[in-house]
Amino acid sequence: MILWLSSYPKSGNTWARIFLTNYLFEETENPFGNLDKINSYPRKIYFNFLDKKDFESLTDRENSFKQYVLSQEKINLNGELNLLKSHSYCGALNGNNFSNLDNTAGFVYFVRDPRSVAISLAHHNSDTIENVVKMMVNKHQFMQPDNNDGLIEFFSSWKVNYLSWKNSKYPKLIIKYEDMKKNPYESFKNILDFISKFKNIEINENKINQIIKKCEFTNLQSFEKVKGFKERKGDDLFFRKGLVDEWKNKLPENLNEQIKKEFKDEMDELGYL
Repeated sequence: MILWLSSYPKSGNTWARIFLTNYLFEETENPFGNLDKINSYPRKIYFNFLDKKDFESLTDRENSFKQYVLSQEKINLNGELNLLKSHSYCGALNGNNFSNLDNTAGFVYFVRDPRSVAISLAHHNSDTIENVVKMMVNKHQFMQPDNNDGLIEFFSSWKVNYLSWKNSKYPKLIIKYEDMKKNPYESFKNILDFISKFKNIEINENKINQIIKKCEFTNLQSFEKVKGFKERKGDDLFFRKGLVDEWKNKLPENLNEQIKKEFKDEMDELGYL
C-alpha cells in the first residue's frame, strides 16, 4: 500500500522527506543521499508497463489520471508500505481517480500559509509573485515536469489541492509547516507515529533529535551549496530561507488581499487569519 507525503509545492514536503529518509533508512553523510527512497509521483518509471499509445495518453491533460490506479497496483505488488511524494490534486479528473482505497493506506498532508507559499514559489520558479498568485488561484492549474523522468501533474488551486486531500476518505495526518518550524520534534514524531500505524518502525527520541539537527535549514543550505540539489529549479537555492512570515515584508498588499479573499475559509480554519 502507498502512504503519500502530499502537499501543494513549497509547503515543507521535501524537508519532511529528507528527515524521513535519514530516519527510516541507513544514514549517509549527505542528508540528501537517500532522497530517492521516497520518490515523487507521477514519474515515468511508474508507467513503464504501458504500450506507447497508453503512455502518450499521460501527456494529455484530460486523461493524465487514466493510468494512475493501474500504476499504483503495480507499485503495490511488492507487498510493502511504499512512501511516495505528490503535489497532485487528490480527486477525480475526467472520471479517473488519483487513487483508491485498494492502493492508498493513508497520507500526511503538509500545508503552509498561502502567502508564504507565494513568496517561496516565486523564488523557486524564478517568476513574479503576481504570476505565482495567478497560478495558486487557478482551479485548472497543471504543472509541466521539472526533469526528464517527470510527467505533467494536476495541482489545481492551493485551496482545491488542500481540500481534495483533507476531505478524502483515506486515513490522514495534516501537518502545518509553521508547526514544523516552531516545534520540529513534536511534528516529526507525530509523522513517525502515524507511519507506525502501517509499518513497524522504531521511534527513538534521541534519534529524532539527532536527525532534526542534521536536517536544520542552515545545514541543508550548506550541503546544497557544495553538493547541489536536484530539485532546485530557479536561480535561488531550494533551501533558501524557510521563514514563516517572510510574506509580511515581501507580499504586495493587493496580492495579500486577493489571497485572503480567495482562501478565507481555509485560512481561518488553519489559523492563518
